[in-house]
Amino acid sequence: MRGSPVQLAALRIAVALALLLLPEVQEAAALASVPAALRVAPEGLGWLLPLLPTSRGVATALQALYVASALCVVAGLWTRPALAVLGLAAFGVIGLGQLSGAVWHDMHLLWMVALLVASPCDEALAFDRRGAPRPPDGARYGVPLFFARLLLACVYFFPGLHKLATSGLAWGLSDNVRNQLWWKWAEYGAVPSFRIDRYPWLLHAGGLGVMAFELSFPLLALTRTRAWAAVCGFVFHAATQIIFGIPFASLWMLYVVFIDPEPAIAWVRRRRERSQGASGPASWWTWATGTLLFLAVAAQGIRGQMRAFPFACYPTFEWRVGTEMPDLVLEAEMPDGTRAVVPHARDPRGRRTQRQWGEIWSLSGATSVADTARLRAYLQIVRRHEPPRGLLAQAAVARFYRGYTSVVPDDLGKPPRRGALLAELPIAPPSGAERDAPAQ
Repeated sequence: MRGSPVQLAALRIAVALALLLLPEVQEAAALASVPAALRVAPEGLGWLLPLLPTSRGVATALQALYVASALCVVAGLWTRPALAVLGLAAFGVIGLGQLSGAVWHDMHLLWMVALLVASPCDEALAFDRRGAPRPPDGARYGVPLFFARLLLACVYFFPGLHKLATSGLAWGLSDNVRNQLWWKWAEYGAVPSFRIDRYPWLLHAGGLGVMAFELSFPLLALTRTRAWAAVCGFVFHAATQIIFGIPFASLWMLYVVFIDPEPAIAWVRRRRERSQGASGPASWWTWATGTLLFLAVAAQGIRGQMRAFPFACYPTFEWRVGTEMPDLVLEAEMPDGTRAVVPHARDPRGRRTQRQWGEIWSLSGATSVADTARLRAYLQIVRRHEPPRGLLAQAAVARFYRGYTSVVPDDLGKPPRRGALLAELPIAPPSGAERDAPAQ
């Protein structure tokens, strides 16, 4: 199980760069200031909830530590201690992003950091090793690379397995892929000019292709066909970004574990130095860390547990969806009895971010149990924004209903269908501070 020190170092750099690109890095202060009553912790994170930063100042300090340690990891400066610091800081920053009711599946980066801490990833492409001869290939580099490939294989394989177990081939051969596509268009609030949904055969072929790709990924990733794993993965992620608008750079940036970059930059030197003999075996610490990470990831994958942190099954999309998706309807009743639907969690164009949709689905009871206390906390946040601020300032009562929005492209912009009443909340007159606060 030989491996290249340059390839392992390239994984180290890719992981640190991917962590720097996560949106949570920029949003840490805002995520920390979310009211405690509005937070809901996924499986595995509840016991740590009191330890996560709850002030903008602490979150900003953690953010600075995160960025500084990530830059040290990229440069190879105090690499292993910097990786340990980065792992702790990233756990806190990324953990903050998991408390809105939706789990964001970038946790594979934390797995990779843990694996890298236990590996000799600092013996190439590192400032601390400048001028030192390149170590020969050997198992001490191959073992952590093997576990990195195994963890990525889990990310793809278990969603494919659950698709097959839950929906069978109908996942790709029914209207499901078209409806999944319509859901994404409805979430983004826009329909593309090229309507691929008008070509059912293409969607069916794509659906079966996705299942085949996910189920075969372990075979591609863990054998001599690793380069094909990278090629197929790039095609898969490019297609999902173009068609579904789902970017996943934090995954494909790690494909350096499938293609050794060294031949492209120093193939002559590599051939010469291989003659020096192989390096020693991998340490027990690398084996233990890799094995524990794999067992935790595989356990969640077998369970299909997507709402957990820091170990979870990645989104399976296993269920065949219909043409309506959950929403949350907010209604204001005025003192004279008149009622008005209040727009919320939307930008000036009427659109929501993916994080906002995740929170809406959680509040509506679609992905979490609907909770009156969380809805009350959410109402307080809504009251600070325009145009809801103006409507709610005059209201006596606010009502939350579970809503159902049609995802059919021709229905784009239509109000959601109203379902069950979730909460009826009296509205107190705004305080002086609330009246004087600037609209957001």
